[in-house]
Amino acid sequence: MKRIVRIFIFMLIFIYAFVFSTVSAATPKMQVVKKIASTNLKDGYGKITKEITSSNETTGEINIKVTIDNTKKSSEQEKRYENTEIFLIVPEEIVCENGNLNEYTSYIETLTKKILERNSKVKIGVIGLQGRLSDSKIVDGKRIKGEKDEGDKVGTENDSEVVISPTDNVESLISAIKNMNGEKKRYYYNLEAALKIAANSYSDNVNKILISLYDNVPKIAVGVKSEVTVSQYQTTEEVVIAKHEKIVKQTKSAMLALKDKNISFILLRPADTSFDQKWYKVDTGELVLEFDGSPYVKDLYGTLENPTYGKMYSLSNDTLETVITENIYEDIIEEVGTEITDVVVKDYFLDIIKDNATITLSSNNKDAVINEDKSITANLGNIEGNSKKTLEYTIKLNDINDPNLLDKEILTNEKIEVTYKENQQEKKVLLEDSPSVKISAEEVKPSASPKNDNGDDKGSDTKKEVDNTVSPEKLPYAGKNEVIIMIVFTAGIGIIFWTKLIKIRDVK
Repeated sequence: MKRIVRIFIFMLIFIYAFVFSTVSAATPKMQVVKKIASTNLKDGYGKITKEITSSNETTGEINIKVTIDNTKKSSEQEKRYENTEIFLIVPEEIVCENGNLNEYTSYIETLTKKILERNSKVKIGVIGLQGRLSDSKIVDGKRIKGEKDEGDKVGTENDSEVVISPTDNVESLISAIKNMNGEKKRYYYNLEAALKIAANSYSDNVNKILISLYDNVPKIAVGVKSEVTVSQYQTTEEVVIAKHEKIVKQTKSAMLALKDKNISFILLRPADTSFDQKWYKVDTGELVLEFDGSPYVKDLYGTLENPTYGKMYSLSNDTLETVITENIYEDIIEEVGTEITDVVVKDYFLDIIKDNATITLSSNNKDAVINEDKSITANLGNIEGNSKKTLEYTIKLNDINDPNLLDKEILTNEKIEVTYKENQQEKKVLLEDSPSVKISAEEVKPSASPKNDNGDDKGSDTKKEVDNTVSPEKLPYAGKNEVIIMIVFTAGIGIIFWTKLIKIRDVK
């Protein structure tokens, strides 16, 4: 009997040693569940991103980076550069009598000053809209053609000029406009040529913006003249229609080609959008056709709601100043990238971090402090357009083996609050989503960040989604199954030996 008892005790010791060695070997590890969270700043300018850049699964150390990215995405431009050049297409007849020179120069001066106030890295130039010479006048209902008139000559790609290359000197810009077209010539306008010259006049590696101050159907295009020739098989209206269709097709093609060169396009329409024309016989000067060209204006440029390319604004219901300050100016600033100022980041933490971890700021963040409530405040100052600043720190769990932390998803913060000024307006954005970790003895599958239609992390723009990669039940930690097996096995052996013992006694 004593021998049986010894064997029983020996087996128990062996089983316990095996099981406890297995349990002790299964040390809990920290694993990343969600690596990144983000949300957009106001009005689509850039985003706030919080990211776990690295972590140590055995020590419970988590390195965090919060990024404030002041880069506005643009559907019309894939590349963003530090500097910006803006060309204005200006009809050169504005210096002629009744040419509205003062209105144009006032507009350009106001626009230029406002842009430079906001971003000193912008330069503005002017493309002079020209064409073939127009030298005729109406006398007693007849069109009298002058000696210099070039209505019988086709347009070329040289029917325009760079009046002044992009500059940040307002005085030079206005002076160049007032001094252009010194001979005060009138033209059959060739907008196709102006668009092509503008497209090839930008510097390399700059944001490119083109604003047209001309919105009618041009009188000529490359290879197309102003005068029309009517055969015995045609009517004047048929020939005029064919001419307009060709001019619209070529000019629209030049406009759409701007997109291929990453040039943003803005069209400013006058209050009067009609386009009535009168056609006269070249030899007699008599009126032969009154023609409504409005459908071709729409075909070329599109509508205010659906422009052919870029953006379009009208003076029909607004003053020039309103269009400058509320429409075109804001669009340009969006493309340029606005500086945001007085940027302050506050990162708040839940109790599980406050009570079980130590927070240490990176040496790179000299203007950041840890507050008494263990939140972080970082003064990032000003962030220029198309640039970013960061806050970096480390969260170190005090005891990764703490059973109270086991199998819990630990959010690395409660929320991030970012306050800043844009155009002197105070704004505040919250990032309420958070990267997270989990301590477990079994592998945790990282959750995928939800995406919006643009492929960006949704962050706090959407409701938090259920992470289907993490079971709602607690995952069994290493050793639990072994302990259960040990108890069952021990009980079974005990019953067997007890039965044997009883039988031995009965024999005795």
